[in-house]
Amino acid sequence: MPVRLSRYFGVEPSELKLRGVFDAYLGIDNKLFVDPNLLKKDLKIPEFSGARQDITEHFSKVLKLLAVSKKQGDIAWLEAESRLKFKEENGAALGYSGAGGSGRAIGLELARILVKRGKEILALGIDDPEMFELIGLFQENIGPDMLSDMAVSILKPRFLGYTQRVTNELNLQPYKDYSVEGQAWKLPISPDGKRALILVPDALLSKLPIALDRSEIDEVAAFNRVVRRKWNAIVAAARREKASVSKEQIREMLFAQPKNLSDLIKVYREAAVQGYDFEGDPDGLLSWDFIGRNAAKASPLEIPIKRPKTIGDLRAIVDLILNQFKRNIEQNRLYEFLYRDNGRPQPERLAQRLFYAVADAYCEANDVDLSREPNAGNGPVDFKLSAGYNARVLVEIKKSSNSDLLNGFEAQLPEYEKSESTDESVYLIVRVTEGDSGIRSVLALREKKLKAGQKVPDIFVVDARKKVSASKRRKERDR
Repeated sequence: MPVRLSRYFGVEPSELKLRGVFDAYLGIDNKLFVDPNLLKKDLKIPEFSGARQDITEHFSKVLKLLAVSKKQGDIAWLEAESRLKFKEENGAALGYSGAGGSGRAIGLELARILVKRGKEILALGIDDPEMFELIGLFQENIGPDMLSDMAVSILKPRFLGYTQRVTNELNLQPYKDYSVEGQAWKLPISPDGKRALILVPDALLSKLPIALDRSEIDEVAAFNRVVRRKWNAIVAAARREKASVSKEQIREMLFAQPKNLSDLIKVYREAAVQGYDFEGDPDGLLSWDFIGRNAAKASPLEIPIKRPKTIGDLRAIVDLILNQFKRNIEQNRLYEFLYRDNGRPQPERLAQRLFYAVADAYCEANDVDLSREPNAGNGPVDFKLSAGYNARVLVEIKKSSNSDLLNGFEAQLPEYEKSESTDESVYLIVRVTEGDSGIRSVLALREKKLKAGQKVPDIFVVDARKKVSASKRRKERDR
């Protein structure tokens, strides 16, 4: 069950905010990452004074080794590889890999790729250590979570010191003494009860580290004619093929001339770094729970079945929640939170989490003995009977604008049912598009599978299209 860091520790959110702690939802993907570029700012956090230099020096040593390496596999090359291997980071309170915040390791195979890329960039005459922070832009299998974990690993003593100070100041419970790399630390225990929890300053977090933001290439293209021409051609070709630009294409374009890469590094170095706007929360990364629970409180739901014992009981509860969620969206203006202030739709993830928050609030308000969990905060919400009978219902949430709408119905849910021993499943489509061809395709496929005698999910459609106000409708009618 996802839980907010402040709630888990039983402290006021304001106390964490005062110390700059990211009040994460543990157990789901918060979609925020440690951005090394944010270390350039004056963070006013004593443990991170000079932290930017630590990262620069780490990668500078790798470059020095590669500069003296004569061939792949010699002593300098192997030492460079060892410095680019990073253990799996367990415990960082970012939430993207479960309640304990387990990250992804950079093992020998990936370290070898990083060393190879580093050597290729050196051969172009570029020896800036910041190149390693940009590799994720053009190297497959390097994503924001890995760049984040690299930064946490390099700065681990600083993160541990910060965590220990906050733990002492707020007397966070539970905690225990841990030995990390031979040094003793007083650290809080993660919800799984097995490992330490490492607190993360929100000042270090961004939605997407600038090193992985492809819009940076547009910045380079603004003053590099060659890059602009090639980038525009790649984007145009991708659009024709209804595909995204691959990292291989970006790599080939940037490596074509040394100036391309040096310009990119210059843009990266001079970029005006900005972390995530926690106050405004434009992507609803943190406000979804508050919004969903408030919606449930404003529109109460009576669930008469308190102790479900059969799959029929379970399905009846889920159906009540689905129908109330539909009313909240369509009649009680909850749909408004699925759009940004500029009118553009929010990511599908927000619709998924809103449904989870509403469902969880209704179960709590009615004292319903039911386990409900989101799958890492994305996709299906898993309803299970807590005791007495082994039954479960999966609710998969997709927006009608999702290009995988049909594929999700045809492939994803049956796979969930197979792997999770699911009794029933519901494909909840949140309609945000005027056209309904995607929805009709799903309905037609379901009818076809039913006639073939196959087990298929139910389909439940919620209309979340933006509503035109009555006054605006009158104006349009009177024109």
